[in-house]
Amino acid sequence: MTQRSSPTQNHRTWLAGLVFFVLSLLALAWGGWQLKLYVERQQTTPIAQVRLFGDFQHIEPNRLQQRLHQQYVGNIFRVDVAEVQQFLLQQPWVYQVAVRKQWPDTLVVVVTEQQPVAIWNDNQLLNRQGELFSAPLDQLMAELPELTGPTGSEQDALAMFRHIEQLLNLHQLSAERLELSERFAWQIELSNDIRLRLGRQQTVPRVQRFLELYPVLQQHSDATIAEVDLRYDTGVAVRFSPLEQKSKA
Repeated sequence: MTQRSSPTQNHRTWLAGLVFFVLSLLALAWGGWQLKLYVERQQTTPIAQVRLFGDFQHIEPNRLQQRLHQQYVGNIFRVDVAEVQQFLLQQPWVYQVAVRKQWPDTLVVVVTEQQPVAIWNDNQLLNRQGELFSAPLDQLMAELPELTGPTGSEQDALAMFRHIEQLLNLHQLSAERLELSERFAWQIELSNDIRLRLGRQQTVPRVQRFLELYPVLQQHSDATIAEVDLRYDTGVAVRFSPLEQKSKA
């Protein structure tokens, strides 16, 4: 025989369910409020540290890190990563930058340093990609070749210098300076102070002709070679230094 619940029991069950429901709503509301407070606290949490990574030769990491602290240490949510990147790209010797926020209070910065390969027009630098950049020349860690030429010719000049330098190195010679005139005529100065006038055409073959003649020129003159003009089709013009005598072995 089925036992029916009394009205009093039904009322108690309904009341218990209502109390449970209300308590659940209150618990959810309290949890949401605590989450809101936590987020608000995090939004006022300052960046405690800047972690700087990179392989540096010309950049002083401590000084750069100090500048980042002065400029951007503050609210981690309000730091604009793109703004930090732009700021770093404007610093000397910085080539590429990657910036990210690391929870909860760290700014991670990875810097790729410029790699200079030549001085351009006495006041700028060229990197490995043939791109111009500006940085203090007195901070260079090594001597670099000097290239000069009209605006916009830097990549052509660097490519020509590299090609000629490869030829010279095969004969234990090297170049210190390459010049491209406004009329696009080439000349190059070797590390032994010999200047080669190459003209506008057949530049590399003319360097090769000099390399073939150089041992002969050394053997048949006691004077120091100052300049070799290779702009002739069938010969060369050689100018010797009047003030110095070539030392004999």
